[in-house]
Amino acid sequence: MTSIAKKLFYSLSTTLLLLVSTNSVAEQLLDRVAAIVNDQIILQSELDIKTRETVMDLRAKNIPVSNVRELQDKVLDALILELLQKERAEQLGLSVTDEEVNEQLTQIATKNKLSLLELRNRLNADQRGGFTAFRENIEQQLLIQKLRQKEVISRTMVTEDEINNYLQRSRLDSSNTKTRLRHILITLPESATTAQRQEARNEIDSIAKRLQTGEAFDQLAVRFSKGSKALQGGDLGWLQQEQLPTFFSEALQDLDIGEVSQVITSPSGFHLIKLVNRVDERSQLVKQFKLHRFIVLSGDAENMTVLPASIQDIVDNTQTVEAFKALGQKFADIPKEVNSKGDLGWIASNQLPPELISNLDSMTVNSIATPVATDQGWVLFYLEDKRDFDENQADIEQKAIQEIRMRKANETFEIWLRRLKDEAFIDIRI
Repeated sequence: MTSIAKKLFYSLSTTLLLLVSTNSVAEQLLDRVAAIVNDQIILQSELDIKTRETVMDLRAKNIPVSNVRELQDKVLDALILELLQKERAEQLGLSVTDEEVNEQLTQIATKNKLSLLELRNRLNADQRGGFTAFRENIEQQLLIQKLRQKEVISRTMVTEDEINNYLQRSRLDSSNTKTRLRHILITLPESATTAQRQEARNEIDSIAKRLQTGEAFDQLAVRFSKGSKALQGGDLGWLQQEQLPTFFSEALQDLDIGEVSQVITSPSGFHLIKLVNRVDERSQLVKQFKLHRFIVLSGDAENMTVLPASIQDIVDNTQTVEAFKALGQKFADIPKEVNSKGDLGWIASNQLPPELISNLDSMTVNSIATPVATDQGWVLFYLEDKRDFDENQADIEQKAIQEIRMRKANETFEIWLRRLKDEAFIDIRI
């Protein structure tokens, strides 16, 4: 190659390099940094894509977007919070498994009457790489849910009063609840004068005081009530929620069974009500026993026709749960693992053998049931307590705790998010 040719070649090469370099810089300038969040960045391209998606979503819901710039600011704020939450989840070591994501995707597909493969094909048909993007979004949502559970929900305390108030409102709102009331009414004439109202009020107040001193509600109802059920001792019978007068509802919220209300005023006069009983027709009562178990090892227990004297002595002389728990010291030669799980807690009757249930049913608490002979030895059951347990009520209480906790968590979640943002380094560049 001649010197002139070489010069032309190097000149052309330099020009091409400069053009490539200039184009590269231009492309970088097009995708500038929108915000720095701690040691991470949000690119303008990310913000633009998310803003366009948000505009499309809003328009699909018939919500017009009048100011895209204002919307972009809100989208950027959401991206910052999203980034901070992901960063916090990583700090806490939280992660989402493929199995968890697949389970969520399967639920979504089933809800839309699709198989997982059909869901993937449909998403990819709508948008190139649609399924991958959708999967990443699900993974991110699950991660944030785990973070919210750990940082907010699990730390939200629920008090007994909150549970009781919730259950009380739930009972009043439920058509499955029946209420039995007694009622005393002191009526008012139409267009009652002030003097007539005061006379009626004095009479109901006098009756209320007599009830406070212990006089029987039904007897006072027969003597003084002007209600239609006065001769039945004011007994209104069992009423469904929708049958209760509306002006009774508020008073009932504060009443326990056996209690009498404050004076209630209505257009017909002055009332006193007594809550005789309240039942939930959905209740599922089961017998439960609080049991402790101790096994005395014996190779021939099943072959014996009478109890050994040592076992009978335990039955006759063990009257307290403390004494029963101390049997491990008396039989120190029995390996500890045999009776390591001796406290059985509350056990429902349907979890026990029929022959043991009949034995426990007839027993008084703080005593030992007839020992059971097994191939392991003599099994002793100590009955500490027994009760009728409403399984449905237990489910309702658990639901109450969850709903109260979620409501309170929702109230504090925004505060937690903003605190997370306040503690971060954020540099907005747009």
